[in-house]
Amino acid sequence: MKSLIQAALLTTLLATHAAAAAAPVADDAIFLEGTRYNAVLSRSQGAWRLMPANGGDIKLRVSPDCASGTALPRGLWLLTRDGSGQPELVAPSATPLPAGHPGHVRLVDCDRPATGGTPALAIPPGLVEWLEHRSGAIYVVQ
Repeated sequence: MKSLIQAALLTTLLATHAAAAAAPVADDAIFLEGTRYNAVLSRSQGAWRLMPANGGDIKLRVSPDCASGTALPRGLWLLTRDGSGQPELVAPSATPLPAGHPGHVRLVDCDRPATGGTPALAIPPGLVEWLEHRSGAIYVVQ
């Protein structure tokens, strides 16, 4: 009987530990790939992963010449247009921002310099159009 109780306790402890180890990061659990966003920007790799609805991910490396601009905080960002019609990314309330971050970042083509005082991110030409024809939701990871 004692060994049966010990086995049950050990099984419970192992199951609890395995569930905790397999638990995703909080925002990973909320943002399901392919349903909540259709592009991933990996800041550490300097790469985009585009996920068209028909499948077949597209990987897009950003050249070092284009890797300039504001570093986006991790989380979900939505593609919109500002008051003058220029593309920008806006952080919804679920995206944690560092103190003082405005929550929006202009998008500029790599071949055009960023001007003005607002934060900007240089992206490959044509990427804005691709995103606009999809949901326009981007998930930024480390």
